[in-house]
Amino acid sequence: MLSEKDFQRIVKEMDKLKNVDIMKYLQETSPWFNVLESTILRAVRILDEKGIFYVLCGLRPLPLYGVPYISKEINFAIKVDGEEGFIGQLQKEEFRKIAKFKDELEFLDLQRNRRVVFTYSPKPLEWDDELIKRAIKKMDVRILSVEDFAASLLLKRESVMMAELAAKVIYANMDEIDLNYLKMRASRLKSEDRLEAILEGLRKASSR
Repeated sequence: MLSEKDFQRIVKEMDKLKNVDIMKYLQETSPWFNVLESTILRAVRILDEKGIFYVLCGLRPLPLYGVPYISKEINFAIKVDGEEGFIGQLQKEEFRKIAKFKDELEFLDLQRNRRVVFTYSPKPLEWDDELIKRAIKKMDVRILSVEDFAASLLLKRESVMMAELAAKVIYANMDEIDLNYLKMRASRLKSEDRLEAILEGLRKASSR
């Protein structure tokens, strides 16, 4: 788990980025990386046109939560009853299906040579009414609520990196976060101990 020094570093790093447009910051510091590259935007357009509820998940959307982080992975969670029309439309627009598993589909964007994974739930979370209702759109791309996203990171107990990213997401959004809902979600995932440790560590570090 994170140490006192870790929390002090996290608070210091995130305080420097207050009132900073993280998307512009990444464009300036890492101009080779485009958070919302064309592969993502084309997939979003197809999903919207087919009326499929989705969220961009994994670590790729971290900058949309105010955390500067570079991840090349492109993962979508989709909520579908039938997938035939969805797959057909992707294939018409130069996404080639390369693998199909019980709970996910993998495509290759032939235009950009980029791998895209579609899962049937926003792992490790499952679709439910509250999660769907709280999902938000940033720059026309739907993502999980801050609370659900942070809770999903907390589930990976063995990962210090995930705990740090969860702490950064929580701290960057502390003014607007629904702590009761976050605690409820963490409790359902049996991660309430990790959440409490992060909240206490951030509180102490930010009060110094």
